[in-house]
Amino acid sequence: MTIMHGAAIVGQNRQLARDVFLLSLQAPELARAAAPGQFLMLRVTSGPEPLLARPFSIHAVEGDDVGVLYRVVGRGTRLLAQASAGQRFELWGPLGRGFDLALERPLLVAGGMGIAPLRFAAQRLTARGARPRLLCGLASATGLGGLVEAVDECLTAQSCAVSWVTEDGSLGERGLVTALLDRALEGVDGVLCCGPMAMLRAVAEACGRQGVACQVSLEAPMACGVGACLGCVIPAADGGYLRACQEGPVLPAAAVDWPRLA
Repeated sequence: MTIMHGAAIVGQNRQLARDVFLLSLQAPELARAAAPGQFLMLRVTSGPEPLLARPFSIHAVEGDDVGVLYRVVGRGTRLLAQASAGQRFELWGPLGRGFDLALERPLLVAGGMGIAPLRFAAQRLTARGARPRLLCGLASATGLGGLVEAVDECLTAQSCAVSWVTEDGSLGERGLVTALLDRALEGVDGVLCCGPMAMLRAVAEACGRQGVACQVSLEAPMACGVGACLGCVIPAADGGYLRACQEGPVLPAAAVDWPRLA
């Protein structure tokens, strides 16, 4: 796999909700090489603070532009939220192992910001003739109208049906996304999933009960993105460890030792 390392230019940095932004980067080489489920490392400043780059899922590819969906959670993403058109960032990627898209009737399951890599997956799945559905869970849709609208708009345009579940009943069905899985898995030939660890484990267990192949996209702290720092190891079902940045971030659910991960 070829890793591109260089500068990318900000096309736009659009705020979708209070702490949620969609960043568009002009990065032609990365756009051509990227596959759904992969990620990039982005240095949010040219100075020494913060020193380390941040990993971000590739949310979409449109022509020469790469989209990154992110939530402001710390100093690095607060700095990123201040970026404006024309600004340059150092990045490298695409990194990691992406989704296996050899599916005809896939179910995409997202928890909160887990939607980030799944839009790109839906984009490529529909392009190859598959008929994906997305089941997306949020604690609440309150204050997230821009995010919901953006997801609905782009996935509906890609012929991907979207169903929402919220814990407080503010959008779609009320409850946890995992509570709807047994019904949602009917007729599905594979699941692509991204979200909180507890949700991933519940989805993996539900798929295991019904004999449906499940791929999970895992988040883990990392400093380099290329396997050198070993900061992103995930306990493997065979007793060893897997690096989220190399063997992952997308892994077969059966490859993960969920009790040790929890």
